[in-house]
Amino acid sequence: MVRFVWTLLAGFAVGTPAVTVGLSLSLPGPVALFAVLLGAACCVVFAVFAMERARLRWQSWRARRKSSEIRAGSPGSSVGGAPSDGAAPVGSPSGDRLSSTAGRRARRVFERYGVVGFGIVAPALFGTWGSSLLGAALGIPRWRLIRWLMAGVTLWCTVLLVASDAAFDAFGIG
Repeated sequence: MVRFVWTLLAGFAVGTPAVTVGLSLSLPGPVALFAVLLGAACCVVFAVFAMERARLRWQSWRARRKSSEIRAGSPGSSVGGAPSDGAAPVGSPSGDRLSSTAGRRARRVFERYGVVGFGIVAPALFGTWGSSLLGAALGIPRWRLIRWLMAGVTLWCTVLLVASDAAFDAFGIG
């Protein structure tokens, strides 16, 4: 029971690579996979809901700030309430949000393959936490994001389980 809990916590903390933790703690493969998937599911749901809340709070703060600038007639505002600095409106996905290297990569994957491709590929590229936070920051609807991220995490955990089990057998570990 303690080994299962440690594997579950490792699944929450690191996601997909925690399969090897479960195997190294001498858990059977399916049990280790289940514990990691349960921990990763908690991670994905927590991260998506937390990021969604943070994104909505930031958008409302930004909208209040923009409306106060327009009412005050500040020089940075333009007619009609549109930002004059060339930035996209608050709710638009084409703003300068996520301008880092990982953000640009996530946006490319999302634009090319959609939610399904992002959910399948992102856990391998960005990890469980990173893909959850990036997907929520990109504005992907939360339940679609959670569903496809869990499909991707399940795929990559299964691949890692098979590869780790084969490596453990080949080297006589466990």
